[in-house]
Amino acid sequence: MKLIVLSVFLALHCWGENLTVTLHYGDAKPDKVIETAYSRGMSALDVLKRISRVETSKTGQYRFVRSIDGVRSQIGKFGWFYLIDGESVNTTAENFILNDAKTMTWIYKVEACY
Repeated sequence: MKLIVLSVFLALHCWGENLTVTLHYGDAKPDKVIETAYSRGMSALDVLKRISRVETSKTGQYRFVRSIDGVRSQIGKFGWFYLIDGESVNTTAENFILNDAKTMTWIYKVEACY
């Protein structure tokens, strides 16, 4: 019995959480929804890289997502933004740790900060 309880504990706490990832590509291509699992301590960028082709660039100390599945940011026009559980996050995807997150949404839209 103790072995079963320990196995369930390890499965829940070490092997991960479920996450629904939605990619909104704008007019570039149809949206994509992916169900995946992640381990505690993984960043939003770690998970994104596991499920998509991602290009990033570093500006100063920050790493930004510049392309997802071939849909590239156009600096000053369109860019990639993300939400966790429907809420805006005030940090880069590389630095956001997905503890207990259930949804991650990436949206290709008109840039607001330029």
